[in-house]
Amino acid sequence: MTLGHKLQLAACLGAGLLAAAPAGAQGFGLVGLKEKVTLLRKLPALVPLSGTTFAVKVVGRGDQGDLARNLQSMLETEITKGDPRLRVNESNPADVLTCRIIDFAHPQPTVSTRPSAAVGKNAPKQESFLRVTGSLTIAFQARGSGGRAVASENVLAKYDREFNSAGNSVSEGVKGTVTSAWKRVTGGAGSEDLNPPTDAELQNHLLLDAVHQIAAQVVNTRETVEVYLARQKGALDEGDKLATAGLWERALETFETATPSPKPSEDAYRLYDTGVAYEALAYQAEDPVSAMKYLDQAAINYGKAIDSRPEEKYFLEPQKRIEDAIAHYRQIEDRNRHQAAASPSVIPVLGANQGSGSTTSHALTNDQVIAMVKSGMDDDSVSQVIQSARLVHFDLTAAGQQALTTGGVGAPVLAAMKARAARTHAAPAPAAHK
Repeated sequence: MTLGHKLQLAACLGAGLLAAAPAGAQGFGLVGLKEKVTLLRKLPALVPLSGTTFAVKVVGRGDQGDLARNLQSMLETEITKGDPRLRVNESNPADVLTCRIIDFAHPQPTVSTRPSAAVGKNAPKQESFLRVTGSLTIAFQARGSGGRAVASENVLAKYDREFNSAGNSVSEGVKGTVTSAWKRVTGGAGSEDLNPPTDAELQNHLLLDAVHQIAAQVVNTRETVEVYLARQKGALDEGDKLATAGLWERALETFETATPSPKPSEDAYRLYDTGVAYEALAYQAEDPVSAMKYLDQAAINYGKAIDSRPEEKYFLEPQKRIEDAIAHYRQIEDRNRHQAAASPSVIPVLGANQGSGSTTSHALTNDQVIAMVKSGMDDDSVSQVIQSARLVHFDLTAAGQQALTTGGVGAPVLAAMKARAARTHAAPAPAAHK
């Protein structure tokens, strides 16, 4: 179980102590109203490595030595786990994966006070909340035989989470440091589940996120994901039983044919369970087309659940997980389309258009280009990252170009930015999946 999932479980159990479940109720925050299932999340490689040996090289600032070494070790482990044929060979590898740490940020947590959601006559009226954040940006490039670049990406790992004064996670986010005012519970195996993370835990979470993103580009990845199903006497419980038995098609039919609750906020849990069933079927699909159809349906149902009950925080992580998977498959589609149109010497564009799941927060920006240049990357490497970026959001106005020049960006990189931006504007929107 990942740290993020353990924190979810702890928050769910803590909320369950607040009230007894009323008859016929459904959800996650009430005693006994959840069923945990494990999904095997499988994603095909974007650009499989060409040989059977590889080397990982990580570059960072002088004060990032431990971070660089951990990234190298974790990435080597993840790649060999994804493809047992592969082995590390530092002296004569068939493929070289280069990672440059562009930025690692872990600002001090912020504390806020809001009205308490606790119930009971002795419940406090106000409660303090700690928000902890962090991010890790890595420029990644894979080169095959002859030094030809076969994959390039700017990877961003983010986490932003809020904790109440008891240490329970109360909203989605990323973890950071803990101030002395927020005492960690010690001595029990579950102590980490109920508290904000330490610096080391934050770093480890961000590294895992980044490693999964990088590995998914070059090897098939398999990851176990623990999710909750909402429970309610009747159709939801029947569907849950089928789901826990691995009979996802029958579970889906049960959820979809169940009579919707007249209250949208209650029917949200049926929609959520329907989304879980579609997600499970997507990971079981044998071909990308079928997987995409199931993922699209999962995203639709998760989205409807959020619209009907936006305060249910457990709806948020599945939606992001699905959006990431959809973006991954669309990158494969874009890669195949561009490979068919380009000569073998042209590097495929990985997912220039991600569709409705894309936001400018995932795009390559002027500031990130300046950061790459200042980190010491040569113009060719920076240009390669730009040309292969999934999404760009450049400011190429006169003022924007002046800021780029002031930041050390030279003419070759600026030309690459203009070419990449022009290709984005000219590219047709991806066809809708039905």
